[in-house]
Amino acid sequence: MRAFITASISDDVLEKLETKLDITYESWRETGIIYFDVNEMIEKLKDYDIFITVADDLKKAELFESTNLKLIGSCRGDPFNINLEAATHKKIPVIYTPLRNVVAVAELTIGLIISLARNLTQVDKFLHSDDFEIIEFEDWIKCYNRFMGSELMDKTIGIIGFGQIGHRVAERLKPFGVKLLIYDPLVSDEIVEKYGEKTDLDMLMKESDFITIHAVATDENDNLINEEYINMMKQTAFLINTAKASLVDYDYLFQALKNRDIAGAALDVFPLEPIDEDNEFLKLDNVIVLPHVCGNTNEVIQRQSKMLLADIETWLNKGIPSHVLNPEVFEEYKEKKEPLDESIKKCKEEIVRICKRLLDDSHVIGSAGNVSMRIRRENEEMVLITPSNVNYEEMVSSDILIINLDGKVIEGERNPSVEKNLHLGIYKEREDVNAIIHSHGVFSTILSTLNLTLPPVMEELVPYLGGEVKCAKYGEAGSLDLAENVLASLEERNAVILANHGSLCCGSHLEGAYTVLRYLERGSKIYYLAKLIKEPSLLPEDTIDYEMDVFDLFKDSKKI
Repeated sequence: MRAFITASISDDVLEKLETKLDITYESWRETGIIYFDVNEMIEKLKDYDIFITVADDLKKAELFESTNLKLIGSCRGDPFNINLEAATHKKIPVIYTPLRNVVAVAELTIGLIISLARNLTQVDKFLHSDDFEIIEFEDWIKCYNRFMGSELMDKTIGIIGFGQIGHRVAERLKPFGVKLLIYDPLVSDEIVEKYGEKTDLDMLMKESDFITIHAVATDENDNLINEEYINMMKQTAFLINTAKASLVDYDYLFQALKNRDIAGAALDVFPLEPIDEDNEFLKLDNVIVLPHVCGNTNEVIQRQSKMLLADIETWLNKGIPSHVLNPEVFEEYKEKKEPLDESIKKCKEEIVRICKRLLDDSHVIGSAGNVSMRIRRENEEMVLITPSNVNYEEMVSSDILIINLDGKVIEGERNPSVEKNLHLGIYKEREDVNAIIHSHGVFSTILSTLNLTLPPVMEELVPYLGGEVKCAKYGEAGSLDLAENVLASLEERNAVILANHGSLCCGSHLEGAYTVLRYLERGSKIYYLAKLIKEPSLLPEDTIDYEMDVFDLFKDSKKI
């Protein structure tokens, strides 16, 4: 197959792609060319099967009708330049690279806030200008006084839009000791409360010392920050926009900055791009003007390259890529069934609540670990399972997938956890198990790295864990080897330690599995700390036998 690539791809990934495809690589960074003319693109793509792009205009339906493309890849998180409907009509998968630049944008946002607070760009411009001259000590004092800045501590920072970038900005701002006001009507109070105060837009605009925009641009929020809201800002406040120009009334913003109605701004996006020397904001000394460079890092290129490589390899092997905008073009993909009944919705919500608890109790970080529940309805069994690579802080019930016992997705638009084989193997062998939690709690993970079992050293552990908790042999994450090793070591117990990979706990219901996890972590901590002093004593055999009878009672009664 032949592939035409105009996006930026890292050298190592390009080499790997060249072993699988006949590649023509013409990066827009090197050629300076972005294709807008549909006829020119049709001519260029007529002999290619795959097109990997970042900014070329693929909005015209005739492009898809007049070429033989079989796969389109976009190095964007929001491929607005691609006519998805036309691609889907021709059954052309469109893969993309979500979250590739969220770290880059969040980091630069922090840099811009600090630059505004401390007048860094103004100082730098002055020192490089012909106006900078120190003859007398008084000249230096004037310069010193002119560029006095402010600290971030105790300042109020408003974040508009609390998605992937907004929450990363909040995470990076917390150590500065700021107060965060967050506006995002689509995000739950529970998520926002971990960072700051959820508020309406009026209060945010009036109270904030710095306002940073990270909302998604839609028709509904066009000109979201309009004249009315700009007029609400403090005269000492700053506005940062690294999202989309359409979110702000730039004409009125210019006047407000020119008249010093607000202190300043940092802008990386503009209504007309690329910007040139005639951009009116360049005339203002209280504005940091950037030419849409927030996502311009080496790491972004490396990240998007690896994502594309993985999805292209999956596609070449007749699989469904992980990051595909129109999975319905694959015959294997099952479209959404009727809306789920109330009981399953509640189960999804319960899984999300458990995931938040895992995070709050430090049993996981980020998107590590996974949770599942088995649902039985008449002659049908299905499993609700957490998705792959979704941060628990942001997880919502719609993220939870439904799969059958063969691992096929029945409901859900994400990919199920890579550890689905681990869960499914246990459900197939253990009729008593209806909930599974795989986590990376600190002390069970310590035992896992030492390849230690947790022996019955305390009476309270046995009825919940089922005796000695074994450590399963190592297997790579997501592999069948790991699933088989875990099943062999779990046997009829409720918990197992995974070599170098945390632990797995199960129960007849989700709360029961979480109770098992708490006992496992407590027992692992006591055993590990005791072992630092000397080898702990084990329970007598007759005590273990008695407690195992209690374990069996708990299982039969579905207490755990």
